[in-house]
Amino acid sequence: MASAEILSIGTELLLGDILDTNSQFISQELALLGINCLHRTTVGDNRERIIENFRLALNRADLVISTGGLGPTPDDLTHECLAALVDGATDFDQQALDRIEQFFKVRGAVMVDSNRKQAYRPRGAGILPNPVGTAPGIIWEMEADVLSRMGIQNPERKRFVLTFPGVPSEMKSMWAQTARGFLARQFEAGVLWSCELKHYGIGESALAEQYADLLDGSNPTVAPYAGTGECRLRVTAKATSVEEAQKIAQPVIDRIRRESKHLCYGVDRDSLESVIAAELRRRGKTVSVAESCTGGLLSKRLTDIAGSSAYVKLNVVTYANEAKEKLLGVPAALLAEHGAVSAECAESMAIGIKKLSGADFAISVTGIAGPDGGSEAKPVGTVFFGLAANGKNTVLKRRFPEQLGREGIRYRSASEALNFLRLYLLDPRLLDA
Repeated sequence: MASAEILSIGTELLLGDILDTNSQFISQELALLGINCLHRTTVGDNRERIIENFRLALNRADLVISTGGLGPTPDDLTHECLAALVDGATDFDQQALDRIEQFFKVRGAVMVDSNRKQAYRPRGAGILPNPVGTAPGIIWEMEADVLSRMGIQNPERKRFVLTFPGVPSEMKSMWAQTARGFLARQFEAGVLWSCELKHYGIGESALAEQYADLLDGSNPTVAPYAGTGECRLRVTAKATSVEEAQKIAQPVIDRIRRESKHLCYGVDRDSLESVIAAELRRRGKTVSVAESCTGGLLSKRLTDIAGSSAYVKLNVVTYANEAKEKLLGVPAALLAEHGAVSAECAESMAIGIKKLSGADFAISVTGIAGPDGGSEAKPVGTVFFGLAANGKNTVLKRRFPEQLGREGIRYRSASEALNFLRLYLLDPRLLDA
């Protein structure tokens, strides 16, 4: 199988100012093409280090893909460094310059002289067009003589270099328009197809133990991954086509879904909120939320789904006790006796928001997100959830690790509330288990 390396160029990546989503996208695309991505490297805008990393990558991979460093400023060095690996010679591409000039013209902008830099490419390399930006990349099929001059080992094995700008929208457009087809023709290694089965309510180690026999498989392979309060099993199959790979993977996927039962809530892009949205839409039902410690995060996640107005009736954040009393009708005596962080308060909040909104289902959450406010009886991370539906009220208590921090506890609490509702929609008896 062909091997690849991704080289991300830019000091801003090393400083953490920008998240490198390009490498993630390219890795996923390479997997679909059946190309093994063996290394991913990040290097700053330094000439010597960029040259050295290109040299290292070409020594150990058949395909080197870089992102970043194609702009018009002095610190954009990618093509200059690639040329320096041979003899520093570059070619000026008039068609590339024409496209850059046209880019500015149609936008009524003036092209500065520094943009001419983007029309130069290492001698022998071809242009990788950029349909949405000014920075073209290159496609360079490196033959033995070029590789020998670079000092690359095993020069008789052809190498390929593709360069892309760092702007994700430009990179993805260039990939879809040119690069994907080019690589598919060059590396006919079959395809890899993957499916992620998402689980909530079971830890990664327990999930891995349950399916230990599958983790040793070769085709398909199964691998566990941990997330924020949830985990996944990725099933990957290799074949000559996507359809064939899906057929190979399907029996394993079916087994996992069958044996995991309600713990497996969805696949791939599914989220707890999206599967709830789909079920509420299917039933034509509505939900309302009363939240305290999550501060609106639960409402946000429910309404992150487009069209959520069809099923979200009314959500409130009742942080203060006064708000719980006035808006939700939580009795002052209840708050005085049990406190705002209690099963009794969570139940009363759920009943109150259901009555106020007229929704079919009501969820409440109240707890201590920290870092202050905890006690021996109710430490930081103590959270109560209430659910009111069909004349029945259910309360759930969870204790999240204080080490998660305030944001971590809030996120886990929102996830737990969503899963609480999901289980009820799936089968109310699951809440009694």
